[in-house]
Amino acid sequence: MTDSLFRSLIKDPPQCPIVVNGVEHQVPVQLSVAAALLYLGHLATRQHPVSGEPRAPFCHMGVCFECLVSIDGQHKQRACLRQITPYMCIETLMAGLN
Repeated sequence: MTDSLFRSLIKDPPQCPIVVNGVEHQVPVQLSVAAALLYLGHLATRQHPVSGEPRAPFCHMGVCFECLVSIDGQHKQRACLRQITPYMCIETLMAGLN
Protein backbone atom coordinates (compact mmCIF):
# COMPACT_ATOMS: atom_id res chain seq x y z
CA MET A 1 0.00 0.00 0.00
CA THR A 2 1.17 3.54 -0.74
CA ASP A 3 0.54 6.57 1.42
CA SER A 4 -3.19 6.77 1.91
CA LEU A 5 -5.73 9.33 2.97
CA PHE A 6 -7.41 6.59 5.00
CA ARG A 7 -5.68 4.68 7.77
CA SER A 8 -7.29 2.09 9.98
CA LEU A 9 -7.44 2.85 13.68
CA ILE A 10 -7.27 -0.90 14.28
CA LYS A 11 -3.82 -2.46 14.14
CA ASP A 12 -3.76 -5.19 11.47
CA PRO A 13 -7.50 -5.06 10.60
CA PRO A 14 -9.05 -8.06 8.82
CA GLN A 15 -8.64 -7.71 5.05
CA CYS A 16 -11.02 -8.18 2.14
CA PRO A 17 -9.92 -8.84 -1.45
CA ILE A 18 -11.36 -6.53 -4.11
CA VAL A 19 -10.50 -6.01 -7.78
CA VAL A 20 -9.98 -2.42 -8.95
CA ASN A 21 -9.45 -1.76 -12.66
CA GLY A 22 -8.48 -5.41 -13.12
CA VAL A 23 -5.95 -5.55 -10.27
CA GLU A 24 -6.62 -7.44 -7.04
CA HIS A 25 -6.01 -5.56 -3.77
CA GLN A 26 -6.49 -6.22 -0.06
CA VAL A 27 -8.33 -3.54 1.93
CA PRO A 28 -9.71 -3.46 5.46
CA VAL A 29 -13.17 -4.99 5.76
CA GLN A 30 -16.24 -2.81 6.30
CA LEU A 31 -15.09 0.07 4.10
CA SER A 32 -17.35 1.70 1.56
CA VAL A 33 -16.17 1.40 -2.03
CA ALA A 34 -15.29 5.14 -1.99
CA ALA A 35 -13.22 4.73 1.20
CA ALA A 36 -11.51 1.63 -0.22
CA LEU A 37 -10.54 3.53 -3.37
CA LEU A 38 -9.14 6.41 -1.32
CA TYR A 39 -7.33 3.88 0.90
CA LEU A 40 -5.68 2.49 -2.24
CA GLY A 41 -4.63 5.96 -3.40
CA HIS A 42 -7.26 6.54 -6.10
CA LEU A 43 -7.88 10.25 -5.61
CA ALA A 44 -10.39 10.47 -8.49
CA THR A 45 -13.09 8.05 -9.58
CA ARG A 46 -14.37 9.59 -12.80
CA GLN A 47 -13.93 12.43 -15.27
CA HIS A 48 -16.42 15.27 -15.73
CA PRO A 49 -18.31 14.47 -18.95
CA VAL A 50 -17.85 17.96 -20.41
CA SER A 51 -14.54 19.33 -19.10
CA GLY A 52 -12.73 16.02 -18.58
CA GLU A 53 -11.58 17.21 -15.15
CA PRO A 54 -11.05 14.46 -12.55
CA ARG A 55 -13.84 14.13 -10.00
CA ALA A 56 -13.67 12.46 -6.58
CA PRO A 57 -15.91 11.49 -3.68
CA PHE A 58 -17.03 14.66 -1.95
CA CYS A 59 -19.99 14.21 0.40
CA HIS A 60 -19.63 10.49 1.24
CA MET A 61 -23.40 10.25 1.79
CA GLY A 62 -24.82 9.82 -1.71
CA VAL A 63 -25.89 13.39 -2.46
CA CYS A 64 -23.23 14.78 -4.80
CA PHE A 65 -22.87 11.83 -7.28
CA GLU A 66 -19.16 12.62 -7.69
CA CYS A 67 -18.07 9.07 -6.77
CA LEU A 68 -19.68 7.19 -9.66
CA VAL A 69 -17.96 3.92 -10.62
CA SER A 70 -18.89 0.59 -12.20
CA ILE A 71 -19.38 -2.18 -9.65
CA ASP A 72 -19.64 -5.78 -10.82
CA GLY A 73 -20.61 -4.58 -14.29
CA GLN A 74 -23.32 -2.17 -13.09
CA HIS A 75 -22.49 1.33 -14.34
CA LYS A 76 -22.94 4.63 -12.50
CA GLN A 77 -23.00 3.23 -8.97
CA ARG A 78 -22.39 5.62 -6.06
CA ALA A 79 -19.23 4.29 -4.42
CA CYS A 80 -19.96 5.97 -1.11
CA LEU A 81 -23.21 4.04 -0.63
CA ARG A 82 -21.84 0.53 -1.29
CA GLN A 83 -19.90 -1.55 1.20
CA ILE A 84 -17.12 -3.69 -0.23
CA THR A 85 -17.65 -7.42 -0.57
CA PRO A 86 -15.04 -10.10 -1.29
CA TYR A 87 -13.84 -10.04 -4.90
CA MET A 88 -16.09 -7.12 -5.82
CA CYS A 89 -14.99 -5.80 -9.25
CA ILE A 90 -14.74 -2.02 -9.34
CA GLU A 91 -13.93 0.01 -12.45
CA THR A 92 -13.22 3.71 -12.11
CA LEU A 93 -14.37 5.92 -14.97
CA MET A 94 -11.05 7.69 -15.43
CA ALA A 95 -10.14 6.58 -18.97
CA GLY A 96 -6.83 5.15 -17.78
CA LEU A 97 -5.78 8.13 -15.64
CA ASN A 98 -5.57 6.17 -12.35
